[in-house]
Amino acid sequence: MNFALVHPLIVHFPVALLTSGSVLELYGRLQKEPVAERAGHFNVQFGFWALLAAATVGLLGLLDLEVQDKFRSFLSSHILFAFTTAVVYAVGMICYRFRSKWWADRLYLLLLVVGLFTTLATGYYGGELVHRFGLPSGGQPLAE
Repeated sequence: MNFALVHPLIVHFPVALLTSGSVLELYGRLQKEPVAERAGHFNVQFGFWALLAAATVGLLGLLDLEVQDKFRSFLSSHILFAFTTAVVYAVGMICYRFRSKWWADRLYLLLLVVGLFTTLATGYYGGELVHRFGLPSGGQPLAE
């Protein structure tokens, strides 16, 4: 199976869940809407687990690519932001468990904001890889 072709197909699901979940949870907290906050947190949790699956497929997809200098910096930035996103939301999930403590609650909200931006940055660099450089297949030879 060519994971480099599968990754762009499945990655939109965790991006949508993490983005909508973070925005919805922050909105719910600021507007004191517990239903929105709970729905947002569900999306964040589900998006985190979907992120791990998409990241695994993406790493396996690297084995199918012939990395060239013309897109190496974009690929590096995409991977860096993807790992940063995973770490931010993982720490956020831990903080959420201790949200009864004021510092954990504040840190969790901060991590939601940071995670939102790292998710969008990951998507930006991934989109550039697909649309600017034609990865994973458009003119890009796949390693056999």
